[in-house]
Amino acid sequence: MTKDDLIVGHTYSAKKRKLVWYLGFDPLVNDRQILHISSTMVQYDSPTVKIGRLRPHIPIHTFLKWAKEDVTDEMPNGEWRRG
Repeated sequence: MTKDDLIVGHTYSAKKRKLVWYLGFDPLVNDRQILHISSTMVQYDSPTVKIGRLRPHIPIHTFLKWAKEDVTDEMPNGEWRRG
């Protein structure tokens, strides 16, 4: 995967899948949805981001090391994937 493969609004899975307990409901997968891409940074949302926190910005190379594949087509409509 390269920087050119990253698309705003798409969701990507981790190379090391983990489950995240979110608001006491069923566990969710630690996917990340891209909110913004600049020349060097990616801003994302994820079930791992605590409520009330700002959405993280990380370097693109860090996101690419973390990401395994685009899972946008597997996402439930308007929800995160469940574990």
